[in-house]
Amino acid sequence: MTRRTHLPLQLKLTVALVLIVITPLAASSYLVDQVGRAAANVASSEAESRLRSMETALTGYRRMVDYMVEVTKRLHTEIAQRLALRKDLRALDPRADLAQVLAEETGLRAIALVRADGTIAAAAERPRSEPAWLDTVDEQPLGDAGARLVLTFQVPPVTEDMARQEDAIKATRAYLTIRDPLADSYRTAFLVVLGVAALAAAGFGYWASSFVTRRITALVSTARKVSDGQLTARVELRGQDELAELGRAFNTMLDDLDQTRAQLQYLQRMGVWQDVARRLAHEIKNPLTPIQLAVQQCVSSYGGDDGRYRKLLADTGEIVAEEIAALRRLVDTFRTLGALPKVEKAPIALAEVIEELTLDPTMAARLTLDPPRDPVTVRADKLLLKRVLANLVENAIHAGQEAGNAGDVAIGWTADPVRDVVAITVDDRGKGVAEASRESIFEPYVTTKATGTGLGLSIARKLAIEHGGDVVLAAERAPSGGARFVVTLPLGGPEPATA
Repeated sequence: MTRRTHLPLQLKLTVALVLIVITPLAASSYLVDQVGRAAANVASSEAESRLRSMETALTGYRRMVDYMVEVTKRLHTEIAQRLALRKDLRALDPRADLAQVLAEETGLRAIALVRADGTIAAAAERPRSEPAWLDTVDEQPLGDAGARLVLTFQVPPVTEDMARQEDAIKATRAYLTIRDPLADSYRTAFLVVLGVAALAAAGFGYWASSFVTRRITALVSTARKVSDGQLTARVELRGQDELAELGRAFNTMLDDLDQTRAQLQYLQRMGVWQDVARRLAHEIKNPLTPIQLAVQQCVSSYGGDDGRYRKLLADTGEIVAEEIAALRRLVDTFRTLGALPKVEKAPIALAEVIEELTLDPTMAARLTLDPPRDPVTVRADKLLLKRVLANLVENAIHAGQEAGNAGDVAIGWTADPVRDVVAITVDDRGKGVAEASRESIFEPYVTTKATGTGLGLSIARKLAIEHGGDVVLAAERAPSGGARFVVTLPLGGPEPATA
């Protein structure tokens, strides 16, 4: 069977991002090109039509201008000749009313009477009617002595208007010449922009996809490590995005699985111990009574006079009786471990269970309770939960007394609605638990106390696990300086109603 090859996710994301960026740009490039061509064709046709009209109008305008220039020249010559015949002007009379002449003659802006030696006998002028208008000069002789009449006429700049029209026609022709290269340059520029956008999209897509795929690869790698037996492997994803949240949830799941696996292993070991305890209790209990009776009969049946032998028999009887009593206590312990009842959970008020511990005179004087502000309800077996807490309190009192104090114990509890559990802390004033004993403290028959069988913590943890929680030794010491044991139990909903 051949294995199908798949494109890497990073390549898929990069290609998808490039297509997302390029597709609308390519489509818009095609549409813009078509619209540009259509607009250019329309503009070209319109420009050519207007160009023909402008050329025709310019031809007519030029003819009209030529005619007007010719007529204006004749008019100015006629005015100059007529004024040159006036007696007062021919006489170079400085009293001649030249201002009146300017007012009477159309287009005349300045007049000057010039003697033969070039000096001015009289002159008058007025401003141009329009700043852009131009001046033309016409001279006529005044008599035969060499005097002259200099007349300045103002005329509109018709030649400049015609020049502007010619420039407009030239610009239009130039546009028609460069239109196609200009359109090609725009198209090339757009294609360059399209290529740059594609490269930028590919680069960003590669970077973004590698950022995503690296994090996914880290998750996959951690999952494979766990499946290969590396149960302590955890994924490290920084940030606050969805993948980081997935990584934290994945680690939480692994922690829960690790805790569940440890609890199952612990229950399995406890099951083996319970089976062994039941068998030992049965096997040890049966011969104890016959042994005790046989020894008592031997002691009581001796009728001799040997005092030392009689004393030896009496001492032997006492030793056997003490050891049989110790064996009976051990059998009772085995029977307790091997006959733990089944947990029957129901909603109960946690405060009531803890407060009932104070009914025991040996605990009442040692307990300090720190309840939360709001009542807490748990799902638990009331009798067995009370037994769990009693075992922990009993151990805490003994730990404090062995440390040389009264053995005071503090119990507090806090609900955690997010995890749907309640945490009960039991703090003692003992010496704490040595680091070497932390891993084995919950194993059966392991104890750090001078007296005891080492089953209290084992039974407490087994019952807590069967409740859906656990009992652990906190990593940090209690505020009192001793050890802190933490019992976790599932919450059981609102506070049950009381009658």
